[in-house]
This record gives sequence, structure tokens and C-alpha cells, in this order.
Amino acid sequence: MKKLGFFEPKVNEITLNTNSTFDFWCRPNVSCFTWQEYKGIWKKCKDTILFYDNYEVVENDLRVTYEKNSERKYHIHLFTDKKSELKNKEIKIQYIYDYNSHLENVENILHLDENNDLEISFQDISSIDKLAAIRIEYLLNKEQKRFGYLTQNKIVNIKNGDLPNIIRVELVENPKKEIVYRTIKGLVQNDSLVIVSTAKSKITLPDYHSEIMFEKSYTLDK
Repeated sequence: MKKLGFFEPKVNEITLNTNSTFDFWCRPNVSCFTWQEYKGIWKKCKDTILFYDNYEVVENDLRVTYEKNSERKYHIHLFTDKKSELKNKEIKIQYIYDYNSHLENVENILHLDENNDLEISFQDISSIDKLAAIRIEYLLNKEQKRFGYLTQNKIVNIKNGDLPNIIRVELVENPKKEIVYRTIKGLVQNDSLVIVSTAKSKITLPDYHSEIMFEKSYTLDK
């Protein structure tokens, strides 16, 4: 079953397979890199079709707090939520500049001291007045990498204000995980499928997944 509107950021193709599985395709652009697929199972009862799928929500593995003083340097402190020893002292830093400055981002490899602190003088950062964020990348162990952006801007590369210079980075060793179970209800009306509702199971973690957007109706292939 298909619906015109191929370039819209909505599900534009629904396939009901004979093995009770389904595929939703969202193709907002010609480039396949922007396409998104949703998979699950479906069942029909009279004129109602129910779609069931699920996805995983993972707790943020990096928490950041900010303070500010008059020193002309950044003081970044790393620690884990379980107070474990940080054996790796190498950290990758990338300076992210405001988009409108047209400056290239700069990457450096730096090292934490024995207290897991990193100090960066403002003088060591070129065009610091255009700095929007600092991206950090740290190898917690052989299997786990932590990375994130140190910024208080809503958009990472759009500067709205100066980055506070005292930064505490908490590395979460074992982030919590939860499964969201989703049920989508559709009605068959005059050879068309109309999506009427979406329900999700409740979880305790924040869910930042975008809602699935649908067209007003989908024509059923005969």
C-alpha cells in the first residue's frame, strides 16, 4: 500500500507481509541516508489493523555540570558514577566553532593529570570568542567509549553565550536501558488505511525518539 508524498517526512509506504510482519518506510529525501524504516508485527481484526513494534531507550552515559569563575582557563574534571579509577589519561578534544564564523573545528589529543583534571588556557584556543562548544571523546575501557558536547547552547554549533569554565563530567559506567512497546492502530475505510492512534508503554527514562508521522490515509493495493 502506497501514498503519494514521497518527499514528505512521513511514512509514505506501508508493507504488510504474509508472515504477519510489517515495514514502514519514511523517505523524506532522494538520498537513502535520510530514509528510515520501522519493523514489527501486525494483526487484523475486522476493519482494524494493529501494528506492534518496540525500541530501546538508553540512559545518557555522560552527565555534565557547569560553574564559572574569573580564571581565564577551562578546568574540566572527569569521574565515574561509581568512583572507579580512570586508568586512561588520554582524551580527545575538539573545539566546535560557531557556524556563522566559518571556522574549521580544531581537534587535539590532551592528557588528564593524576587527579583526572584537564586545564586549558583560553590563550591556547584560537578564536575563543567564536567557540560554541567543546566535544570530548574518552575511552573508558577497551570496549566502552564516552563522547559528548560541553555546551549550554540549544544547538551545538550556534553560539548563544560563553561556555562556563568550570566543568564536571560524570561518566556513567553502566547506563540503564528500557524497552518501549508501541501499538499503532489503523482502520480500513473504503480501500484505504487510516492511522488513528499511537500508544506507548510507560518508562522511567526520558524518551527522545521522534514520533512516527503518518499521511492522512494510505491506498490499499488490490
